[in-house]
Amino acid sequence: MKKNTKRIVAFFILIALVVSCIMPTIPTKAAAQSSLGELADAYVANSSSFTLSTSSRFFVVANSEPAGELLQTVQLVQQQFAADGRPSSTTLEIVWGPENWAREGDIVVKLDSSSGIAAEGYSIDVSETATVTASDVDGLLYGLNMLQKYFRAADSNKLTGFTSSDTPDTKERTVMLDCARKYYTKEWICNFIREISWMGYNTIELHFSEDGGFRMDFWDPAYYTDNYSPENDFSWICGSQVQSWVKDPYRNDPDAGKFLTTAEVVEILKTAKEYHIDVIPSFDSPAHMDYLSWKFEQNYKSNTSYSFTYDGTTYKASSTSGCINYTGKTGESTPTWPYYTTIDITDGTMAKAFVFALYEDIADFFKEYAGSTDFAIGADEVNLTASSAIKWDYSAFPGYVNELNRMLNDKSYTCRMFNDFIGSTTYNQSSSSKAVYDFDDNIEIMYWNSDFNPTTGKWDENIWHVKFFWENNTGSTDNWGDGGRTLYNCIQTNCYYVLRVAASTTNYPNMDARNPENYNWTFYHSTEEDIYNEWYPADISEKGLYTENAADVPADQLGGAYFLIWNDYASLNTEAEVWNGVKDNTGTSSYTYSLLNRMWSSTIKMWNSDVNSTVDFDGFATVRDNFGYFPGYISCSEAASLPTATNPTQAYLADHSELTAALANKIKKGDYTEESYSEYEAVYAEAETVNAKYDATADELAAQVQALKSAEAALVVEKEEEDTYNTNLIIECKTIVNGEEKVIKTVKADASDSKFNVYLRPMVGYEYESIEGARYEALPSKDGSGFVGGTMKASGTTLVTVWYANVPNINRLQDLLGYALNEQGNYTDGSWSVYANALNSAKVFNVTDTTMQSHIDAIVASLESAQSMLTMEASETKIIEIEKVSETARLGKQVGLKITTTPDVSTLKIDGEELTLCTGKVQTLKTGETVKIWLVNFDADEEGTFSYDVHAGTASEKVEITVK
Repeated sequence: MKKNTKRIVAFFILIALVVSCIMPTIPTKAAAQSSLGELADAYVANSSSFTLSTSSRFFVVANSEPAGELLQTVQLVQQQFAADGRPSSTTLEIVWGPENWAREGDIVVKLDSSSGIAAEGYSIDVSETATVTASDVDGLLYGLNMLQKYFRAADSNKLTGFTSSDTPDTKERTVMLDCARKYYTKEWICNFIREISWMGYNTIELHFSEDGGFRMDFWDPAYYTDNYSPENDFSWICGSQVQSWVKDPYRNDPDAGKFLTTAEVVEILKTAKEYHIDVIPSFDSPAHMDYLSWKFEQNYKSNTSYSFTYDGTTYKASSTSGCINYTGKTGESTPTWPYYTTIDITDGTMAKAFVFALYEDIADFFKEYAGSTDFAIGADEVNLTASSAIKWDYSAFPGYVNELNRMLNDKSYTCRMFNDFIGSTTYNQSSSSKAVYDFDDNIEIMYWNSDFNPTTGKWDENIWHVKFFWENNTGSTDNWGDGGRTLYNCIQTNCYYVLRVAASTTNYPNMDARNPENYNWTFYHSTEEDIYNEWYPADISEKGLYTENAADVPADQLGGAYFLIWNDYASLNTEAEVWNGVKDNTGTSSYTYSLLNRMWSSTIKMWNSDVNSTVDFDGFATVRDNFGYFPGYISCSEAASLPTATNPTQAYLADHSELTAALANKIKKGDYTEESYSEYEAVYAEAETVNAKYDATADELAAQVQALKSAEAALVVEKEEEDTYNTNLIIECKTIVNGEEKVIKTVKADASDSKFNVYLRPMVGYEYESIEGARYEALPSKDGSGFVGGTMKASGTTLVTVWYANVPNINRLQDLLGYALNEQGNYTDGSWSVYANALNSAKVFNVTDTTMQSHIDAIVASLESAQSMLTMEASETKIIEIEKVSETARLGKQVGLKITTTPDVSTLKIDGEELTLCTGKVQTLKTGETVKIWLVNFDADEEGTFSYDVHAGTASEKVEITVK
């Protein structure tokens, strides 16, 4: 049975059906991470931890700016996290770049087709970063959604470390929604699509035509395109009429006649695309046509000249007196079953042309607006026993289905039908000998019912539904499933959710079809517990009062599985009650019919078909109840609320925030001298250039911050021509070193007024303590900068003393020692000796209260110089990596290359030409490896793909550049 997956503790995405349609999203009780992990393929905890903060980012691993489905997926998740307030209501930034540029706290998004992860699967690695890896964008969405569910379950922005992975067992995971008998608002359906995506389904089948209505309009000319331009306007068919077999008090449909406009359908399909949900149009024929065949007749009564065109032929309704049902019966006030249920499908009939014209329009519409590739054509429950005036018999049925199938095949659709007639001999009762119907081999099967007769306890083909038998007529298992057709599990026992009430004449009078005590139908095994405990996608056996020993569907024939929502009695529940669940007391016990909880049981079994063998239902339900609705949910019938997504930006190698903040506080010219301000502007321009470099190192950025501070300190105020007090202001910055006063810096300024207010710039290595002769107002930047203010003396020099504590900054020295090289490796003896001596001096250097910043700076400079001079043995010279700024360069722009080599490379050549204006910069990576990085730019002045030889010392490598 089922898949034999080794089950390490693992995870899945789950949701709790909350009581109200407007309850909040976030759970109030945290669940253990391992409890989530038990529901998937693999979960292993580790000792690390991850914290999501407002400085976290969605880091997309990419060499160029993400676009298309990848970008749309990340933006959706970006919005969903913010909708949860995770970590706040402000969306986290989306950045892209090399994976090693990601920072602690980032959510790393890695689309890697070579990862070996199966379609729609994913892995999650939570440590300093939270990395989600998948081979396709669908897998990324499921993995990122799962990560969000871990945060929800923890009710925190912190997670303990773990690795996890999961891949769905079932390729297609479909929900069928009957939106023909029952009207659902556009917002409800859009929210339902969001919800099933959150659950892990990947397909919705929109069943918009049934015996009780046709509730979608596809014929608004505002939406006609080059690919969708119908020659008929069939919008008049839209509406509904309660079926004749619906009993009181459920005949009063509060939404009678309502249908979705073309604009609303387009928005629904757009939502499906955004949430990675494929859409299957579902239009059942030639049966289940009660409403359409009756509606055609009503239209003819009001317009006896009505005609339409199909395949170049015009069909006039008057030729059939407006009747297209197979009995020829007319004049009914409602679409009475069974007279109107089946159309006349004989060749050349108006009914067939009318329905085929509808199929063509619908197929073109869904291809244009949803990109659909599959079409559910129904072909079930055809009944020809209502009248002696039968216009055709079952012998015409296979031809009709095959012709419909081939027409849709020509439009790039694969068709699927219910299993009623596949391999059946039941319906050919009018002939003396029974025959198996011959349908096209490429038609796929939706298996919903067997031919086991629960009344007699025997297999009996003389009942309504027939068995899609796996042994065919030969009794051999070689031809399982009618010659190997693809099959979808729709078995009614476990996969149906039906709004219907048993008639008063049955054994269970007036009892809801969803009640597990109601044996009138076989739906009573579709409770959330039964689905979880006894069903799995390969199992198409029916369960109940009898036992059916069916073989599992072979894996190569199982296309997927369904959860089907049928709305036989449309007025039984409102759309909010369908969403939230309703209570029922018609049995011996009280039951709550929770649609969403049943769907969760179904989807977890589609992802991991044997999960119930390791996690019992109560354990599963506990985990499920820790989640809420899809992020952004307000209520089932209100538009979702998501913040606006932002566009991605290129990531920086190091943190630019300090330098960016320094640049934001540019000093204005004011009263400074031209010479000093010009020098300051030059330093500022250089800092801007470095800040714009995406691969600028932390050292480069820190150096620019320091350079800006020094340039600010060197600014000189222009002397006034007239000095009212003819006096000077001297500010002495002092510290105590080894018990003695030491002047760090003296600031002199001419004063022209009785008051002074002088900006004092920060000094690296010193902290402000106190002031004498004036007041000191520190700035909020907390970098030691502030304003010295006071009153000038009437004559002479005004002296102010500002005292500082000596606190030398050793961060850079500690970084160098932390990444120090401990072995000579392939470096030359001479360069290694210089480096080893400098390193030893740095290690033995002792920082005391008498150590000045200048002493530390000297040690740092010596070690950096020695490190930069390290030289590899000649034989080890190599090119480590060549990165292109963009995979494709635009004509007239520049091509950018980042070339990483060993540090001993002194010259770089491209196609034999030495780059005299390009010098490499030696850098030490976090790994301790010392490399040299060269940034190369040249003009893209010709279209095409060009190959270049890059030579670095004795090493060479090819690189291709495409210019468009």
